[in-house]
This record gives sequence, structure tokens and C-alpha cells, in this order.
Amino acid sequence: MFYRYLFLFIFSFFSGLSSSNYAQTYTQQSFDSLNIKSKKINVYLIPIGAKVTRTEISRIGTPFQKAKIFIESAVLPELKLEKRLSWNNPFADHKQFTKEMKLARNTYFERFQIEPNSIYFFIIPEYLSDTIQGYTIPGKSIAFITEKGLQNQNTLNLNLGSCLGLKFETDSMNVMNSFDVPWKDLNWEQCVHLREKLTSFSIYDDFENVSAYNGLVPKFIWEVNEDGEIKFDSNDPFSSLKQGELNNSYLVYRKISNPFFKGLFTISNNSICAIHLISVLISITVTLYFRRRFNRTIENSGFVKRVSLRFLKLILWGIFISIQVVTFLAVDYYYDNQYLKSIYLRDFKGIKLAELKQKLSNKNLFLSKPSKTQINQCFQKEGNNWKVTKERKVLYFELKIVNEKCTGRFVGSKNRLILNPDSKIQRKLNRKADYPYVVFSYFDENYKLKKNEVFNLEGKNIISKLTLNDPAKRILVFVNGYRPVSVSNSLEDNLKDIKKNGVEYPNSANILHNFDRHQYWTPWNEINNLFIDRINPSEIWYADGHHSVATSNFESVVNFSAISSVYPTTCKNLKKHTCFQTKIAGNKTVETYSLLATKSNKSGFMKRRKSGRVAGTNLKMLLNELPNCSENDTLFIVSHSMGYAYALGMIQELRGKINFGGFYIMAPENAGVGKTFINEWKEVWQYGANFEPKRRNAPCLQDGVAVQVKAKGLKEDNRVFFPFEKERQMGFFKSHFVGYYTWIFDIPKGKKGSVTKH
Repeated sequence: MFYRYLFLFIFSFFSGLSSSNYAQTYTQQSFDSLNIKSKKINVYLIPIGAKVTRTEISRIGTPFQKAKIFIESAVLPELKLEKRLSWNNPFADHKQFTKEMKLARNTYFERFQIEPNSIYFFIIPEYLSDTIQGYTIPGKSIAFITEKGLQNQNTLNLNLGSCLGLKFETDSMNVMNSFDVPWKDLNWEQCVHLREKLTSFSIYDDFENVSAYNGLVPKFIWEVNEDGEIKFDSNDPFSSLKQGELNNSYLVYRKISNPFFKGLFTISNNSICAIHLISVLISITVTLYFRRRFNRTIENSGFVKRVSLRFLKLILWGIFISIQVVTFLAVDYYYDNQYLKSIYLRDFKGIKLAELKQKLSNKNLFLSKPSKTQINQCFQKEGNNWKVTKERKVLYFELKIVNEKCTGRFVGSKNRLILNPDSKIQRKLNRKADYPYVVFSYFDENYKLKKNEVFNLEGKNIISKLTLNDPAKRILVFVNGYRPVSVSNSLEDNLKDIKKNGVEYPNSANILHNFDRHQYWTPWNEINNLFIDRINPSEIWYADGHHSVATSNFESVVNFSAISSVYPTTCKNLKKHTCFQTKIAGNKTVETYSLLATKSNKSGFMKRRKSGRVAGTNLKMLLNELPNCSENDTLFIVSHSMGYAYALGMIQELRGKINFGGFYIMAPENAGVGKTFINEWKEVWQYGANFEPKRRNAPCLQDGVAVQVKAKGLKEDNRVFFPFEKERQMGFFKSHFVGYYTWIFDIPKGKKGSVTKH
């Protein structure tokens, strides 16, 4: 029964989320009715140990002119890697890039920025199997083509079509069929798909942890020689610190030698040691001792006093339990903030840096524990011994250059950025740090300060920025909701995706990106760009509010699938609804409104809001790369679905640190929990279906994914509902689908719900 419901859920849910359901046949007339203009796309060919001649690039893209897409191709200089790669065969499911592909891609885009509206073909010698001529992930803007594939027009166009979002086909003879025959073309359905579903340009697969240079716990690694010095690259000292993974967790070494502090087991990512248990045991022993004494006093007392003492006993029990909790937390605080502040890694003696980096991901050696505050975790080698320390936000190093050799020492960490005067900073700088920095102070042989360098987590020297005036900026943040594992219209493809990815993606990593990392907004009518055009921001950030269905009002995938499978679709006659009652299992008839998940899951909402606070701390860190520079900035937030709770957590962390401009809430999930303070914002709008008792939409038009109640703290004037002419774009799934909210930008200037132009 579980799988039956699950399959029904997947089929109905993802079919509802897809941007369009295409008919079986399309004609030129259906394509021409779109009234589209010509579109130019650049395709760049980058050789990697392969030969490319300019005559070959003319083969690319001719069939796509049918969709009014014109390709301009160019050959770029060869990408030279440190080592010659052996190109392993790629994954047959076209879901992930191989290790070699990621290395080549990262090497290239670390040197050059990705160009908008462009696709990159990396030309390689060959794969291990010579039958494979090219590889792409559908919808991603990079491909890996062999020299042999470069000679084949069908291979080039097949991979180009995949980059543009078309699916591979086996049952029809067109560009997306790998069968090698001449004169293959696009069909009209593909033409419509290419121009209705706007292309997004992403170079990462869905399984990658993409570095975003924000996170509560940067990790640094360095080695100290026998003289107590660290060797630095004088041109790039930051790179000598071998920065490790950046995320929101620090690593707790499991194999501690002290028996009192050695982890025995874990509870919710917290390592429980003998000292925790001993402290609680002592506390309980003391409690039982006083309990026995107190009971004797009660037995030897008169009736009135005995009743009073028994009442007092209840109070004392509460105090004793509180003492035990406080004792445990106090020991845990000492363990976390004092004992773990500096630990020698006894099993790591004599190992090299590369081996250390591999061992950091070993869960038998390290427990990953979420951090509540920003810290730096530093792995330092002294002689043959490695130790790990927890440091404050700003790391300080003193350097000297003698005979063109640069060496230095780590001199400590602080929560303030303190710089003595040098050639660029005329006065001493002393500011509170909201961002992690690495400070290098260069001294001459007489220990006189020559210059300071301050590096951010990207490894960029920002010393010259510290003296600049801070311009007021508009900051736009998109906060997405639930991310499904599949958006295919095919049940077969959905089940394959579930088998590969699991029923759900893991909860958000609480990291922000400066691009649409998860392709949540861009593929669906580029709704993010519509907000960007109105708000005209200085900076754009994307936060991931995705959490399990367990945090929603449905509380489980099974509950969701059971309801979505029986809920009525949109009535054919919208003037005469027949959807007010629905038959469910057992041929029982119920009121359709009663099927909606209206019981609030407060704990799930609070969990998402708590995660949002971590993202808010990371955003605060990003906005304050220069100390205290966000106070004159203005924040705008666009949230969808589960992203509403997450956005409230971010707002909680940013309150008082930045000005609030606009808050645009689309189809919020469980909006009755939490609270938005409208007086903080210049404008707040909640968009979605109407479930208010007096004017609610018919059942078939309701948002079944997230019932649309008024967000707590808002007034009726802050709510904007689907316009009457858009009712065909409403329904259990459609009323929630972010791609159907472009009507927001049809609202005339000055009217309720209009996004102010900046």
C-alpha cells in the first residue's frame, strides 16, 4: 500500500510541477503562435589535449534555426592541466559529472567567469570506450566531446540539445536520437519546448557541494617546520593555508585519549562522554540523598506541616531536575568550548597534508557537529604531530621575507579586525568582525611593520577596500521551498529518479549562493529575473529553504500522496463548480475542503525557521565582508512555499543589522505560524490562492500543497490573490507552482501587490 501511494504521489506531484503538459502533436502554427523573436547562443569549444580546427565549428546548431535559435561558435585557447587525464566512461544515467570532468571544469572556471547565454564544449581525446563520443547532463551548459565526436554533426547537435534542456529520445528520429543518420531535425514539439521553457545556464550537477564562500566554520591547514615557522608563497600567502571544506559544522575528533572525554555514543550529533554521565550520576546521587533526608522529615512532621512539605517536595523535584540539566549543559559547554579548543590527533602522527585532508571525511575518525557561532577550525602540524584548534573569527599571522623566502608564524585569533597603521591605512583600525578574515602583517628584520594584507574566504586581498566609503546597496535574496527529486512528466522517469536520488533530497545545507544553484527559479519563466528587473539590486543571493515533507502540514510523503491522488482536478466549467464533494476510499463522500492539510505542524515550521537563522548568520557575514558595512543597505526577500519559514529565520538574524525594503511571499506553507512585522518593511505582499472563509476559491482552485491562510502579522490589505483570468492556472498543484506567479508583474503600478520599481 505504501508503494502504491508513493507512485501515485510521484506521478501526480511532479506532473503538476512541470511547466507544461504537451500534446502528442505540434505544428508550425502552434510554434508561430508564440510570436517569439530570434535568440543567439554562444558555443565555446575548449580543447583539453585535443585538436580542434575552425572548420569543424560550422557543424554546430544548424537544426536549431527551426526554433529561431542561432548558434555562434568560437574556439578558445587550450586548457592545460597539471596532469594528463585518463577520461573514464561517464555515468550512463546522465545525472553526474565524473571526477575528471569536474576537475577540468573547475580549473577552467576558476580562471574565467562563466559568460551568460553561453554553452561550453570541452574537447577531449577520447573516453575509455571509443563508442562514447559526448556527454552532457540535460539542462546544464557544459558538454565533454571527444575528437571523434567533434567530427560528427549528430553528436554535436545531440549534446547541444541536451544542454538546452531537451531529453534524449529513442522512439522518434530527430536531433535527440543518438542513432547516426544524416539530416536529422527538430520536431515542432521540441521547438515549442525550447522557446517556452527558457534556458538556464548552470555548470554543476545536482549532487555537488558547490563552494559558496560562506559558512560558519572555515577550515585551515598548515605545517610548522622545526624552526616554528610556516612557509608562505610571497605572492599569495592565503593559498599556503590550504583551506579545507567550508560549511556550518566543525569536526570533533572521536579517538580522544582522555577516558573522561572520549565519546561513548552520539545523540542528535552531540558526542556523549563519560564526563557527561559522571556529572549527571553525581547530581542524581546528591538528589536522592537529599530526597531521603527530606522524606524522613516529612514522616516525623505533623499533618499540616506534612502537607506543606509534600507541596514543597514537588517544587524541589523541579529544582533538582533543573540542576541536573544545568550540570549536563555546563559540562557540555566546557567540553565543547574548552577541552576541544585544542586537541592533538594521536592517530595522525607523521602523516602528510594530502592524507590528512582525506581522513577529515572519515566518519569513524571525526564527528561533524553543527556550529551555533562563527569559528575557524585550524589543523596544524608541529613536527610530526597534528593538532586541531578552534579559533576566533580573525586569524593573525606575522610574516617576513628574507632572500626572497617568505616565512611566518601564527600569532593568535580575535573577534575583532585590528590593524596597525601602514602605507594604506594611516590610522589604527579596530572594528568588530562579523566576517572571518586572515590578516598577514609583514615585518622587516628590525621588526618594523611594512604592510598589512587582509584576505577574505575567497582568497582575495581586500586591504584597499577598507579605506573606501561604503555605498548604500539593495540586497535581493531568493528563498526557495521544497525541491523535488524529479520534475519529469513520465512515471517511469520519476521512479528512476527516486531509485537514484531517494524519495527526497537532504535538508538544506544553509549555504547561500550568488546564482540559482538548484535551478528553482530560472527554468520557470525566469521569474527571478522579473523580480531582479523591478528591484534592480546591487547584490543577489539565493538561499535554500528546502526541508523534508515531514516538516510540512502533511507530515509525511504518504499522507501527501494519499490526498493528492484523490483530490479533484480543476473543473472544466469554472462558472459552475462540481468539486465541493469528493469520493475517497471505500466510496465514501466527503467535503473536499476537509481533505486539505489545515492542521498546523508547528514543530516543522520552527525547525525550518531555526535553519533559516543559520543562513541569516551566513548572509550577515557576506554583507559585512567589510566590517559593519550592511547598516546602510536595504534588504528585499522573495520567498516561496517552505521558504517562508526559512526567510523568517533569516530576518530574525538580520533584524537591526540592515534596512528592510520589500518582502514578497508566494504561496507560503503553514503561514499561520511565525510572524511578519509589517511595520519593519516598506512593502509586504502575500500572493496565492484564497482560503479565507468569506471569499475562498472553489475547492478545485485551492493550493493543495500549502493551504493559503493569512500569514500571521499581515492584514487583509497585504494579501493578493490569483486574478480571475488566471483561474485556469490554479489547482491542487498549479496554485502552488512558482512558474504560474508571473501575473504579479501584470499588476499596474501603485495597485495592491505591485512590486515597486527601483
